[in-house]
Amino acid sequence: MASHNTPWLDSPVLLHSSRVYKCSLNSTELCEWQQGYWRFWYDMPVSPNTNTTDRRPRYEADHRYALPTLAFFLAPIIVFAIPHMYTRTLRLRGKNTTGATRPIALYRYLSYKCFRIPLLDWNSASVGAMLLATVGTIFFSSMALGPKPYYWPNTHSHSFGNSPPIATRAGWLSIGCMPFIFATSSRSNFISALTGVSHERLQTFHRWISYSFYLLALVHTFPFIVFHVWKGDMVKQWNSSVVYWTGVVALLAQTWLTFASAGPLR
Repeated sequence: MASHNTPWLDSPVLLHSSRVYKCSLNSTELCEWQQGYWRFWYDMPVSPNTNTTDRRPRYEADHRYALPTLAFFLAPIIVFAIPHMYTRTLRLRGKNTTGATRPIALYRYLSYKCFRIPLLDWNSASVGAMLLATVGTIFFSSMALGPKPYYWPNTHSHSFGNSPPIATRAGWLSIGCMPFIFATSSRSNFISALTGVSHERLQTFHRWISYSFYLLALVHTFPFIVFHVWKGDMVKQWNSSVVYWTGVVALLAQTWLTFASAGPLR
């Protein structure tokens, strides 16, 4: 028995669960609206060999948001890896790299060109890093804040679910950031090996990705609190659901790591 209503892990952790969508609403129109691409993120099996009984919508929130986040980070890595691997191959073969001079010059300009503001005694990050940061800000803002609604229009007569859409997509976006936080933190990593960018220069991206990860975690957390306060069962959820306890511990640890390692944005 748990003392003081403290929740514990009293069942095995499931590594896999059903993706089949089951609409609990009493209206076909509401069910169809809930299944919109940017709302519930479901997908229909398209294989002609699929059994008729299995041709049902399946939960795809991770595919809608986590996979595009992985693609977003991998795209610039591939773009910068191509000229690095190309020139490295030419040099290993003893061939002339004159044809790659201009691309290399552009690459170095984007990597090293900075701006200084004497009044603030501040040096900016490189032009390339600021461009990537701008694109990243647009990407995460659009993916997290662009789709509507932020909260399900639940009423006493019908309920679309207990997970606010903005919290769901922010959670998957933040998880998509996690592998690249680890990759940019270690001295030996695949990004440096592929692009030739040193570990020291990757620390800028390590901090920026960590900031994005933390902000998305906050956007994932607070909508659940707002929803259950509106529903009137926040205290019950806190006393009975282990995810709130583990989530708070993880968020506190993440807050400490984020602010303890905070530095200038360069």
